[in-house]
Amino acid sequence: MVATWKKDTVSQLEKAIKSHRVVGVINISAIPSKQLQNIKRKLKGQVEIKVARSNLIVKALDKAGIKGMEEHVKGPSGVVYTNLNPFQLEKLIYGCKTNAPVKPGGIAPFDLIVPAGETGLSAGPVIGDMQAAGIKAKIQGGKIVVSADSLLVKKGGVVNDKVAAALARLGVEPMEIVLRVVAAHEGGTVYPYGIIHVDEVETKAKLADAHRRAFNLAYNARVYNSTTLPFLIQDAITKTRNLMINAKIVNKETVGIYLAKADAAVKAIMSALPQELQAGLAKKE
Repeated sequence: MVATWKKDTVSQLEKAIKSHRVVGVINISAIPSKQLQNIKRKLKGQVEIKVARSNLIVKALDKAGIKGMEEHVKGPSGVVYTNLNPFQLEKLIYGCKTNAPVKPGGIAPFDLIVPAGETGLSAGPVIGDMQAAGIKAKIQGGKIVVSADSLLVKKGGVVNDKVAAALARLGVEPMEIVLRVVAAHEGGTVYPYGIIHVDEVETKAKLADAHRRAFNLAYNARVYNSTTLPFLIQDAITKTRNLMINAKIVNKETVGIYLAKADAAVKAIMSALPQELQAGLAKKE
């Protein structure tokens, strides 16, 4: 016999799924409970998150008539409901990043350094634990202070239990927790993560590179448009001026260049003369 609470959960999930424009599935296997609650608070009013057993989520999706989402429900999962479109949903959830303490055996995401300064901790046995973790700690004025920057683990290194405990005591949370929408459903279409996730920095860089390549191609192929025309005109002006200079044509465009060259030549000659002669010429001037 199916437990009542399971029936109630499926019923509640089904009702919520049917009453929203978009439903998504998230994987919460690496999300600590505290951090998940923080994310929920940040999303309140825009996105609702419900955590449930995978089999119950699949059952609710099926009863709600949502097809193609069950294959994305793997391991500890949750359901998200919203009236935002799938792309807005993923961007909003992905942006709700939070931090968490590093666990023993975890990989350092960057160099884990405890900077010099006060820790706010009172003198006690904990100083021994900090020193054992590699922190240059001492007691000063009844408080524990770090006398010098202390590198505990380099980026990519494994964090041992002593370092993890010391960082937790100091309130250091180096791990970035990111909640991802595994897939989202809207209007009969399933959008997997690979489609709805757009890395803005990477996308802008790709667009900038594509623009640069397109411009170079258009410029070298002498394609005239609003982007290339100013550069092509400037190139034509430069080449025309160089042609006139090489042909010794004197006009308002070249006379200034000829005078500048003459002035530079005079200065070069002057600098090559003996100091006495330079001084005499300077007086005459």
